[in-house]
Amino acid sequence: MYRLIYQDGDTPQSFTFATGEVVIGRSPECNVVLKDFGISRQHARIVVDEEGARIVDLKSKNGTQVNGVPVVEAPLKDGDRILLGKFQLTFTKSLEGKVVLDEAKPLSEEAGTIIRSVGELSKLLAAGDTAGAPSLAEKKVAADLQEIEKSNRILKVLTKFSETLIAVRPVEEVLQQVMDIVFDHVPADRGFLMLHEDGSDKLVPMVVKHRSTPSSGDQARISISKTIAERVIKDRVSILTSDALVDPRFGAGDSIRFHGIRSAMCAPLWNKEQVIGIVHVDSPMLTNCFNLNDLDLLTALANYAAVAVERARLNQKIVAEEKKRERLGRFLSPQVTARIIATSESQSAALGVPEEREVTVLFADIVGFTPMSESMSAPAVALILNDYLSRMTDVIFKYEGTLDKYIGDAIMAVFGAPLDMPDHAIRAIKTALEMRERLEEFNSERKEPHLRIRIGINSGKVVAGEIGSINKKEYTVLGDTVNIASRLESSVASPMTVVIGENTHALVKNEFECRPLGAKELKGKQKVVAAYEVQGPLRVSAPRSGTASRGA
Repeated sequence: MYRLIYQDGDTPQSFTFATGEVVIGRSPECNVVLKDFGISRQHARIVVDEEGARIVDLKSKNGTQVNGVPVVEAPLKDGDRILLGKFQLTFTKSLEGKVVLDEAKPLSEEAGTIIRSVGELSKLLAAGDTAGAPSLAEKKVAADLQEIEKSNRILKVLTKFSETLIAVRPVEEVLQQVMDIVFDHVPADRGFLMLHEDGSDKLVPMVVKHRSTPSSGDQARISISKTIAERVIKDRVSILTSDALVDPRFGAGDSIRFHGIRSAMCAPLWNKEQVIGIVHVDSPMLTNCFNLNDLDLLTALANYAAVAVERARLNQKIVAEEKKRERLGRFLSPQVTARIIATSESQSAALGVPEEREVTVLFADIVGFTPMSESMSAPAVALILNDYLSRMTDVIFKYEGTLDKYIGDAIMAVFGAPLDMPDHAIRAIKTALEMRERLEEFNSERKEPHLRIRIGINSGKVVAGEIGSINKKEYTVLGDTVNIASRLESSVASPMTVVIGENTHALVKNEFECRPLGAKELKGKQKVVAAYEVQGPLRVSAPRSGTASRGA
């Protein structure tokens, strides 16, 4: 079994396969579909046959690399990094074939096997706190001291364990560290750690460890009774088998004998009431290899391991969320960013995929800024422009618009993408009118030069999504709607006016007073476009206007 691991937006993804061919590309017909414009429709093929695994480039535009080396065809080994254009995948050998959860007879309650609740461990560790108590009954001293000694041993190991896991590490590194520590303190020959697959009860092997290299493929495969695994998870118990071959609870001659296990322990990865997986260790050769102390230690280590894994997962989620928040915060208001962050991973990842949307586009440009800036120093120009753009952007974000881009001293904003906005046209005009007000405040606070702006607005269908090269993409909108908005601003609007197209007028004519400007010929357009100048709100009543805005 093999696995391809990669990131789809901010979401980790994997694809597992065994033999045959796996085609990777942008086309929906591929086995692994990558939504990246740097990927060719059919970019590369992975072939698995009796000779092993290899990757073949399918004459892609941006090429294929393995571990940083461009290839046309190359063998693959565990851990290889594949680069398709600028998109990275990791090729690994899946562990699913190395661990077998085999069907077995139900577990009975006879001698020979110890079944210990994780709740008993808490009582044992609490005994360590009584080490300094002076009033122990004489007949209990020996037994209590033995329990204290046992708990102190466990606490000593856990202290060391917590020190090694306190550093922030990826989940995969944490799991490997856990198994290494288990093998340091438990006399096991083999072992594995399994976690529940996201969103299901299926157990997936994450780490398989042998104290010595197996001499054959059968010895490399570790089997455990599925009944035992389910019992460990469901009842939150740890199980120790001193000699599974003769233990009547496992059914003589059945799965345990087939598994070749003489001594084994299995414990849940538990944290409070949640079980996220299991850890299993065994010895195919020795009987009575483990004792109750080993079982308690494994159970305690499994608890710390579960906490460490959950901590690593939470850290990964926080890092991914911060990256997403930082990326979205460049062009979205904090409110819209928070709503997107709160959506499911699949919905959030889909926001960047180009799609057709109904929006309103706003262009605002400073009148005569180029000749004005020629008479000013560069720092003075930057100071004025930064202050102006900050104030205008605040207004756009106030009405939950998307800052598409700055084009010199011009601003392009979109309402209705990436999230649906039924009243996108109304919000765009409210933004434009308030931008004029903020500009008047801006001018009143400073001496010459005073700035004046033109604003053009148009509504209609656009293609919205992340557009760009394989090195850099930006969220933007494209289409004729955008071009008309730009032409209305540059060719029709006069200083300190807001001009809208006929599509926008149809959406807001009951909300704003508009003066017809007649049919206008716009550069690059064969058909004339009816234009209107927005005079202001049609109704003076603020509550009525707000209600109309919400209901639009």
